[in-house]
Amino acid sequence: MKDIELFKLCQKFIDGDTRAFDAIYNDTKNKIFANIYSYVKNKEVAEDLLSDTYIRFLNGIKDITSDRSILGYLYTISRNLSLNYIEKNKRYTSDGETLIENNGVHEKYEESNDILEVMKKVLNEDMFNVIVLHLINGLDYKEIAERLDKNENTIRWQYNEGLKKVREALKE
Repeated sequence: MKDIELFKLCQKFIDGDTRAFDAIYNDTKNKIFANIYSYVKNKEVAEDLLSDTYIRFLNGIKDITSDRSILGYLYTISRNLSLNYIEKNKRYTSDGETLIENNGVHEKYEESNDILEVMKKVLNEDMFNVIVLHLINGLDYKEIAERLDKNENTIRWQYNEGLKKVREALKE
């Protein structure tokens, strides 16, 4: 579904049509779940964060404007909740090794999470989203451009510039 259609559904929901939210949810839930799961790598946690994402979405639905990408907004909410979850659930051993606790099961803190931390520090939100959508979610530039309502060349530039910044930061 295109952003303009999603925006119209948001307006219908605000006007009292609860079926409009069902349509938004059904159209976006799989993409948002995949985004969350790519971060937390735990189905139960991802399901909880998916619910939290839509609760936050509904809390801010009145502030959404027609020029904003609804799917991009949901991706941003889900990414922030996922990263907050990861940060909040970090555990450290006595020798300083970082662990992640997911429902009582400890896993080594993966190198990819270290890279995500570097990305959060050196990239602006747009570059971060583009890289995550391309590398983790496997979307091509055209799909990302459509979802974020941006020019495909801008997406390519943000991706390449973002990777340069991350490589430079990782060298340090």
